[in-house]
Amino acid sequence: MTPAAWTALIVAFVVAVVVPGPDSLLLLRLGLRDRRHALLAAAGITLGNTIWTVASLLGLAALMRALPAALPALQVIGSLVLVWLGLQSIRAGIRAVRDPAEASVAARITARPFRLGLVTNLSNPKAMLFFAALFSQILPPDAGWFDRVAVLAVLTILCAAWFTSYVLLTSSRGFQRWFRRATPAIDIVAGAVFILVAGAILVELALTALG
Repeated sequence: MTPAAWTALIVAFVVAVVVPGPDSLLLLRLGLRDRRHALLAAAGITLGNTIWTVASLLGLAALMRALPAALPALQVIGSLVLVWLGLQSIRAGIRAVRDPAEASVAARITARPFRLGLVTNLSNPKAMLFFAALFSQILPPDAGWFDRVAVLAVLTILCAAWFTSYVLLTSSRGFQRWFRRATPAIDIVAGAVFILVAGAILVELALTALG
């Protein structure tokens, strides 16, 4: 890969990771409660991004072109999972509003943080489209395995570094002191965003099918 291709790949990936989305909202929710659980969720998110990267390096875009019906099906499944995650977040926020001292709410949210992070990342249909488009446009078709392994390593390191830093910030004592009272509201807003993202994807799919 040329230096220009590397630059374009890294810049596009960093922008996509840094822009707030379901992953960031999940880590914000967990970071305000418990740093360890948030770090485990960040590890799950990183694994999810790694899975998308490996799939793209192995020809995800070509597979999507060969099986056009698979993309809408995956988008519907991912959207439904996002709706489920959103409803869980909203329910947790409402319970916390009704009873701020209810310790079981935090326990339910963080019972399996690694898996929660992984599922949140993999259920985002936009991530699949982003990775497929990114590699099909930037990665040369004749790229060797050395370049592909290097891309995988660099993107995984960048992803882990960003989300770990994000967790360390949101789980710091100062951040928690200022924002912990808003945790129920953050839960509700995060859940609403999850549902809105899923709804937008489902509406887009419906309009495409009708058109």
